[in-house]
Amino acid sequence: MSWELGLLLGVLWVVIGVLAVLVLLHRRGHADTIWYLLGAVLGPLMVPIAYERGRSRSVVLEREDAPGTWGDGAVQLRVLVGVDGSPESDQAVRDAARLLGTAGARLVLATVLDVDSAEREDAAERGQARALLARVAEQIPATADGQIETRVLAGSPAQALLELAADEHVDLIAVGRRGRGLSRALIGSAAQQISASSRIPVLLATPADRKTG
Repeated sequence: MSWELGLLLGVLWVVIGVLAVLVLLHRRGHADTIWYLLGAVLGPLMVPIAYERGRSRSVVLEREDAPGTWGDGAVQLRVLVGVDGSPESDQAVRDAARLLGTAGARLVLATVLDVDSAEREDAAERGQARALLARVAEQIPATADGQIETRVLAGSPAQALLELAADEHVDLIAVGRRGRGLSRALIGSAAQQISASSRIPVLLATPADRKTG
């Protein structure tokens, strides 16, 4: 075997393993860099491992009412808002709050951690998630009539929000048109995935200062 062929096979080995991690794990919420190192070492052997590992369903890590729950009327509208701290996400919260109006409603604010952090029971990351949701909840006008709840999830952002929407029987999903994370060219836009897969209406929010045309 020539060294050129050996080099080509070596590169192909690494590429297959890394792609398996990117497609089968990262898209499912496994963001730890150790997976890429394992993929580079195991090559094609990583494919069945990544496939099996990536089949897991998203998990609700924490579920609680946000401070300032109000209203005791019947719930007439259920809105799920994906929260990641981006300006687009904050706009989605404001847009959803306006939809509540004066009618009894339930607003579910949800943020998603990667699966590996959740499995490590990373207290710091969970604390940051709780703080983010608390900050966002404070943006809701006190004049709104409804109930606020929060969820901390683990998994792929799009998959986790879609599964929560089904479990909570929500009427609308509100997310930022773009969010935080790696290049959409690599992992795809969670907003686009939700829009393409959701069976209920999806509101895609963009801050006014970023709208064009």
